[in-house]
Amino acid sequence: MADRQQNQIRPQRRFTDEREGFASSIGQNVAIEGAIRGTTNLEIWGSFEGEIEIEGLVWLRPGSRFAGGLITTNLVVEGDLRGTVRATEKVDMRATCHVIADVTASKVAASEGSYIEGRITVAEQSDEMVGYAEKREQGR
Repeated sequence: MADRQQNQIRPQRRFTDEREGFASSIGQNVAIEGAIRGTTNLEIWGSFEGEIEIEGLVWLRPGSRFAGGLITTNLVVEGDLRGTVRATEKVDMRATCHVIADVTASKVAASEGSYIEGRITVAEQSDEMVGYAEKREQGR
């Protein structure tokens, strides 16, 4: 029985694998200017200009646009990001991203094909940025 239970448990290879969903979402045809603060996961499909401070995961989906200051625990970028980012844990820049920003995080990963312009500061334990090639479908 223990073997059967082990086979049913799927290993989590990415920090996004453990996420249950998003309590807050900005839709594809929505544009918002202002400030957002909270302790939740947030996904952005549309555009946002301003300041975001989220204790949780922020996911900029393909086609999304963000301009401003972003402070979060974890960040996944698949869209357009301009401004400044500070993540207490990890920033993952996927192949579809276009980043013109200063990024500071404990861990930074960038996929082949991602466009990144700006300063990247990797804080704490790690001393380098990790590159990778996407092997799974987008959005998983």
